[in-house]
Amino acid sequence: SANAGFSGFSIYELFADDGSDINSNLKRVVDNFGRTEFFSVSQQLEVINIGYRVSNYDYLSFGYYETIESIGKIPRDLVDLYYDGNTVMDRKYSIDKLGLQADFTGVFHIGYSKKVRENLQLGARLKLYSGAINITATRNKGYLLTQLGTNNIYEQRLDDVNILARSSGLYLKPGEEADFDYFRSKLLLGGNLGLGLDLGFTYKLKEQWLMTGSILDLGFVNNSSDVRSRKVLGDFQIDGFQFYFDPNSPEDYWESLSEEFEEEIISEELTDSYLSIRPIKLNASISYSFGQSMDDCRFLIDPDLYNNKIGAHLFSLVSPVHTYLAATVFYEKRFTPFLQAKLTYTIDPFSFSNFGCGLSLQTGPLNLYFTAENLLRLNNIYNSKHTGFTLGMNLIFNGKK
Repeated sequence: SANAGFSGFSIYELFADDGSDINSNLKRVVDNFGRTEFFSVSQQLEVINIGYRVSNYDYLSFGYYETIESIGKIPRDLVDLYYDGNTVMDRKYSIDKLGLQADFTGVFHIGYSKKVRENLQLGARLKLYSGAINITATRNKGYLLTQLGTNNIYEQRLDDVNILARSSGLYLKPGEEADFDYFRSKLLLGGNLGLGLDLGFTYKLKEQWLMTGSILDLGFVNNSSDVRSRKVLGDFQIDGFQFYFDPNSPEDYWESLSEEFEEEIISEELTDSYLSIRPIKLNASISYSFGQSMDDCRFLIDPDLYNNKIGAHLFSLVSPVHTYLAATVFYEKRFTPFLQAKLTYTIDPFSFSNFGCGLSLQTGPLNLYFTAENLLRLNNIYNSKHTGFTLGMNLIFNGKK
């Protein structure tokens, strides 16, 4: 599965062949940029995932998957500073909301779920993380301010600068190469280790009504291998560029200015270990099943199941960088005991017109499934701020009842 989105603008808005030149398009997207926009990219590859029903009340699962997760925030102040420069007097161009977290991780997991009552099932999954790469920059402060000083000289100040950017796995030891064997060893318990927990429940409110909830990746990674961090701290002020230097040795002026900057703005490299918190995913849903009852087990409500389901699903991602919420309504339809489909409509920070679909096909022990998002943008995917898909296969074997 893979997902990517940016709340600021789409590629089409920037490069559209609509008669406008690139500078006009760039100006338009800058003007429409919010106070803070964010991007999110994720990918997950299930290497192995095995489940076994021990009894009618107990279910075990275990497996391993690889995942890439990144989320970043870009404040409007930095966009304006890049596009227009510091042309507005007395405006503070702040970096307070600038942030990034990115992880490349291997995850071993073992889970157990139990039907504790006829209408309630609980589950938990323990995770062991093996991190190959982490980048974290979440505690950033400081701003650039330009004021009119005396004698029409511009006074420019960097105030309250406090930046901490951490990384692990980016800087290799002498003789190491970032090849397949390197990343394989890091993802298979040779990287930075951590622990996590998933918790979930399924509760049958009434006949045909079902409620579910889960919290995923409640955990951390201890980054202690190949750590490089950079801390920048201080204040700096310059009252215009006073070109009072010896014309025979002009480089002395710039060297003096550089030395003064380095004295006031301290930049320090750190190699101590640090903890990175995993992005937490929260899920909650409610659904109602109706229609002809079918003796099949894949809606997982009870032995008497239905061929239609409607419902709503809330999703929230919580991370040190950014938190956002998405809401989905859906309709599921089982056409045959072997074929079912799903239609969804989602509202999230990327779009108010995200229609998606899913398809599941069962043939013998083989189950194939596919989902896609933003169907209305398929004719021009560059005009989409978010896209995602899932493709998977299960092998299901039934034992004796």
